[in-house]
Amino acid sequence: MKLEMKTVMDEGADERVKEITVTNILGLLGIKANIKGYWYLRDAIVMCANESELLEAVTKQLYPRIAKKYNSSPTRVERAIRHAIGSASNCDGGAAMKMFFGGPYHNGRNKPTNSEFIATAADRLRLNMLPW
Repeated sequence: MKLEMKTVMDEGADERVKEITVTNILGLLGIKANIKGYWYLRDAIVMCANESELLEAVTKQLYPRIAKKYNSSPTRVERAIRHAIGSASNCDGGAAMKMFFGGPYHNGRNKPTNSEFIATAADRLRLNMLPW
C-alpha cells in the first residue's frame, strides 16, 4: 500500500491543512502564538490564499472581516499584525524573514509591510512554494 502526501493546494485540500502549513511558516519565522497578531495573521494568510482579491482591499475588507471574527476593530487588527511582523524581524536578526522574502523589502525598511507579508505568504501557500 502506497501512501500519498497531500500537498497544501491539492483540489479539495481542507482548511485545516492550510492552517497547519501557515502555523509552520509563522513558527519558522519566529512569530510566537502568544501574541494576538499571530492569530490575525494566520487567518489573513489563509483568507488571501483562498480569495486573492482581498489583497487589493486589505484595509477595507480583510481587516474588518478579521476584526468581526475576533470581536475587535480593524485598527487593532492592523496594529497587532504589524507588531507580529516586527517581532519576527527582530528575531535572529531577521535572517528567516530575509530568506522567506528572498531579498530586500520594497519599502526600504528592515521589515515588510503588512500587505507585503500577507501577499507573499498567501502566494507561497497557494503555489505550495515554501522555502523550507
